[in-house]
Amino acid sequence: MFSRQALKTTWAETRPYVVFAVILFFAGVVAGGASHGSMGWLDSQIAALQNLADQASASSHPRIAFFKTILLNNVYKSVLSLYLGLAAAIMPIIMLVLNGVILGYLFGLAADGGANVWLLFVKGILPHGIFELPAIFLACGYGIRLGVQVVRGIGRALFGRADPWANVARMLKMSVPVVLFIAVLLLVAALLESTLTYQLVQP
Repeated sequence: MFSRQALKTTWAETRPYVVFAVILFFAGVVAGGASHGSMGWLDSQIAALQNLADQASASSHPRIAFFKTILLNNVYKSVLSLYLGLAAAIMPIIMLVLNGVILGYLFGLAADGGANVWLLFVKGILPHGIFELPAIFLACGYGIRLGVQVVRGIGRALFGRADPWANVARMLKMSVPVVLFIAVLLLVAALLESTLTYQLVQP
């Protein structure tokens, strides 16, 4: 499971799905950025995120609370998206598009308000995003691949193929090191977001 060859094979098989995940995410960013005016459902999503940040800020140790909130939220959503990919890859696709749309929408609002979007990206996203975004792309890409294998397994079972669920079982086994790697990336991202990014975005 943790051998170098097994990990290399897993990455080689998952890479096309990770690329697809990147495309879906940035398509969402473009769609969100192209929207104009207030959009109720997006505003509610942003308000929920802001509520989490406000709760962390109100604690006696804001940065520690911020770190815990970010880490637990990101790990929970990433692992959930990965394993719920078993349901025909619907959940990881929704997560990618939704997060992309929210990010694009936020940048669009900032641009409409006269803010420097590139500076906002460099200060508010880039420091932790270089770890967080790959983790999300990997989790969702692996989840999409799981969903594809489930659909193929159903087809093999219907046509009476031998051992139709072998690939699904192998992927579930290899998901353990994948999840651990994702957790490490998100841990680093949360550390950076609660320290460096937190400091950079302070007025």
